Amino acid sequence: MAFRPLLFAALLAVIQVWSGPTSADPILGTWQVEPDHKGQIGQIVIRRCGEAFCGRVMKVHDKAGKSVVTRAMGRDLFWGLRSYGGGNYGGGRVWVPLFDREYNAKAQLSGDKLRVRGCLGTICDGQIWWRLH
Repeated sequence: MAFRPLLFAALLAVIQVWSGPTSADPILGTWQVEPDHKGQIGQIVIRRCGEAFCGRVMKVHDKAGKSVVTRAMGRDLFWGLRSYGGGNYGGGRVWVPLFDREYNAKAQLSGDKLRVRGCLGTICDGQIWWRLH
């Protein structure tokens, strides 16, 4: 009978390994950003990067819906973002193409809306993104 507790413990360890890294976080997916100062709208794919999350610019289009090529295409807009629970994320960095600078990154998820902010000290500014899929 001493065999059963060991088997149970081994089974729990396997389940934790399978469910941990592969479980889907609600931030994962494709997001549309607010129009920039030129009226261009980007699509960002958020994916896992190790233990954190990264967001890469995959598509950009103008007001008319025509595809546009920008220097941000294919580049990570943010990286190292970690889940703090309750829809709150932080601890990463965000690149702001308009200024070509990096800032501390924060994000707050509420349903299909993601508020992404870059912060310099206590001063933060950002955008609202909407889930596409």
